[in-house]
Amino acid sequence: MGVIRKTLGTFLASTIGGVAYLTTSTNLTTPLAADDELWTAKSFTTFNRYQNPTIQDVVWKRLPLSQIRPELRDNEEALATEFCRGAWSGYAYAPQRIIMMLTNRGPKTRDQLFRQQQLAFSKYELGTRFSDHFEVVERTRNSVTVRAGGSPLEPGPRELDGLLVVSAKVDKETNTVDVGIKTTFFNSTEPVRDEKKPAPFVAELLHRYYSRAMVDSGVRRLTR
Repeated sequence: MGVIRKTLGTFLASTIGGVAYLTTSTNLTTPLAADDELWTAKSFTTFNRYQNPTIQDVVWKRLPLSQIRPELRDNEEALATEFCRGAWSGYAYAPQRIIMMLTNRGPKTRDQLFRQQQLAFSKYELGTRFSDHFEVVERTRNSVTVRAGGSPLEPGPRELDGLLVVSAKVDKETNTVDVGIKTTFFNSTEPVRDEKKPAPFVAELLHRYYSRAMVDSGVRRLTR
């Protein structure tokens, strides 16, 4: 029993420490501003055509450009792509990545990315599919928008549909770069009349800490 209590205590201490670290090292903004560019993006207006209620947030981090790898500092597109690589090939996505590879890889998904090395060096071009759960549906100069919530093999409406916008924006005046993951989830199957969100608050809270970890993971790729 002493060993079990000690192990449990260590686990709880590590968990609390990890939560504290992610809370202090990343920023969370929710809800998004009414004039946020996401609301007029082609991907959002296409998939949330009923304008249903959303879960919405952005987890972000500001870094001095001096901390960024020199070859990335003047290229927002390269920054966004490299940040994307770090988010999906790093520690935060590792458990889900392994589960998805074991359960979803097969003949029907042979053209998708599953392995860590594939995700670490993908260009995340439009149409890229990975883990049989994500698909790049829009790209701009400094962002990669990924659809989530179901298999790309079933592209129709979903009760829990979602978009993740992975971005990197350089501010030359302050010599900083803001990197982040902006998320919105919604029901895309039919109009929602009761303003009910697509997932309970507990799931929303867990998602936000997952996003914090993904941002932290992505940042490590930019600074090493």
